[in-house]
Amino acid sequence: MSFRNQATSLALMHAFEVAQPLLVLPYAAKVFGPSAYGEYAYVMSIGQLATTLVGYGFHWTAQRAAAVARQDPNAIASIVAQVTAAKAVLCIAVTCAGLAISEPFLSIHKVLFLCVMLNGLGEILFPAWLFIGLECAWRAAIASIIARCVALLSFITLVKSSDDLGIAVATQSAIPLLAGLVTLRFAIAAGRAGFRSITLVSVGQQLRQGSRGFLFTLVETAIVIFPVPLVAHLSSYYAAGQFSVADKFVAACKPALRIIQETFLPKIAYLAEHDPKAGIALVRRVSFSAIIGGALSLGLFFVAPSVILAIFGPQYAPATWIVRLLSPLPILMNLNVITSNLYMFNFGHERAWAILTMGGLLVFLVVSFALDAVVEGATVSVALGLITRQALVLAVSSAFFLTFGAGKMRLLGPPDGRTAQRTAVAS
Repeated sequence: MSFRNQATSLALMHAFEVAQPLLVLPYAAKVFGPSAYGEYAYVMSIGQLATTLVGYGFHWTAQRAAAVARQDPNAIASIVAQVTAAKAVLCIAVTCAGLAISEPFLSIHKVLFLCVMLNGLGEILFPAWLFIGLECAWRAAIASIIARCVALLSFITLVKSSDDLGIAVATQSAIPLLAGLVTLRFAIAAGRAGFRSITLVSVGQQLRQGSRGFLFTLVETAIVIFPVPLVAHLSSYYAAGQFSVADKFVAACKPALRIIQETFLPKIAYLAEHDPKAGIALVRRVSFSAIIGGALSLGLFFVAPSVILAIFGPQYAPATWIVRLLSPLPILMNLNVITSNLYMFNFGHERAWAILTMGGLLVFLVVSFALDAVVEGATVSVALGLITRQALVLAVSSAFFLTFGAGKMRLLGPPDGRTAQRTAVAS
């Protein structure tokens, strides 16, 4: 699949990921009312965390392994079988632990928790990582779009009052499960041979290999969840509401950056293994995508404030300067996709990549609390903490790329005829 087709498929998939919850939002808020909708949002956030635990780090490590072994069906079958078994073990463990703590600690009824764990079951059956790694993103896009359309129709048809909270949670949590059923035939065909030779040792090996990807995913999830509660803790719910509105516009920029990452990561992972010089050259070419990040940052600074006032009204005027303060984030995140996620993760710096991710989270928390003592307004300190975190990751990952990437380009000679031919065929 060409870069253009891969990017188009990913763009459609992520567009529906953003649009479908936005279409559900006004209907759910009207039907449930503030209290029941708050419970619905809380349960779904717990589901997001549970899905992160079940998915582990396989979206990173297994996707890269599939990209490298794309020409070896037996290796692909082993990877699919081992990852599926590992996710099944994790899903059972998360479900059992969740049922034990759902009512006393999480304040969620056990039935609601089982409904939200449909997401975890779908995480097992829907191997989006495999389709992206094999550069068949169109399979994942079609399945995801069908599942989201069915979930939207089911929500509007079946949810009529706050008594239908369980149905609402189940319809939205079942999206990955529905997508998995659409692609089940392909997934079984891809992994059938691997299930015959699966062992506990191989499953444990997948868990070890995925640990750093899991750490990255867990930290990224925490970065998404922490800022608004942190603002509420340091200031007030009013400030948290203003920050939340501004943060929604930053979150709207992330799918574009994810499309860039998932379009090029499989190809770069393959070249990193078979032709490192061509892989580094491709990473350099991807740096031109920073134009997109720059455009998104300019849009946040100049356009987003007017949109906030037009949609939310003058009572959310403080959110306009918050979104301007957060406007450097898209360009920083865009550059970090290139130097950290595409280069460090694929070219032998995976351990440093994981440590840098955790260090960035700690820097965010330290800077936010430290600045709150000297800067007026928790929204400012938290916003600066987010920017400092991205700047730190960019500084360190850029140093890795300039030091080791440029050095490897000098040391590696031009590929021979066979290597060039293999690279051309792979491309």
